[in-house]
Amino acid sequence: MTNYSQNSSPDYQALVSRNIGLLSEEQQERLRTCKTTVFGMGGIGGTAFEVLVRCGIGNFSIVDKDTFEPTNMNRQIFSHPQTMGRMKIDVAAEWAKQINPDIQVDRFDRVGEDNIGEILQDADVIVQGIDQLLPCIIASRKARQMDIPLVEGWAIPYGNVRTFTSQTPTLEEAYGLPTKDRPVSSISEEEFKKLGTELLLGLAKIEGVDDFYNEATKKRVAEGHLTSFAPMVWLTSVLMALEAVKVLLNWGDIALGPKFTLYDPFKHRIPAQYS
Repeated sequence: MTNYSQNSSPDYQALVSRNIGLLSEEQQERLRTCKTTVFGMGGIGGTAFEVLVRCGIGNFSIVDKDTFEPTNMNRQIFSHPQTMGRMKIDVAAEWAKQINPDIQVDRFDRVGEDNIGEILQDADVIVQGIDQLLPCIIASRKARQMDIPLVEGWAIPYGNVRTFTSQTPTLEEAYGLPTKDRPVSSISEEEFKKLGTELLLGLAKIEGVDDFYNEATKKRVAEGHLTSFAPMVWLTSVLMALEAVKVLLNWGDIALGPKFTLYDPFKHRIPAQYS
């Protein structure tokens, strides 16, 4: 494999020069030429995206249907007064270009069975940062069909990450979803919403997570009002970004599903794994 300094611009070389030592030049070239798809440009996905851009990954597809709003500002890395009302994918792509002028970013504002193949075209790894069930299922099914590893994490008080591959149980199997083997078109919007809420509440089964939420908060979550806090969200985002790099470089041990790899930052411990 050639090294990055033979094929990249001076801007790129300046960006990644301090990576070398932890990464070899050959590994850096792999990152420069590979492609990552990131679903969601909010708290989880947006932060993971910026970390991966700064790692020197040269090609992305990013996906988000939303615009920025004031309630995003407590945790979403591209959210500030000047970006209110703008499409998240547009803001993220512009910011990425400021970090790496050579970067290639394909943008998509929806996920459907009719465009998921295009979204995942040439992807080497997927970062799943969307908290809605329908696009998660569509993406995870296509990822398995195309043999693309999918890295997942949630905005809970523990840092967490897991990776699904063609050799692991599926995402739907991991969550025990009744959608397995059913066409997406046969699942109503109401059922998706109900299952999504049940899935979020199911994360409380992770040892200790339930202790962080009072009854009023649990009721709000059950009604679809999510709670989040930047340090917790970004901790998971960084774990997911690092996991994606590990997948791309075949580096170290991958946090394979269905078990979550977890870190409790409050007690400085690894709690019991959840699956």
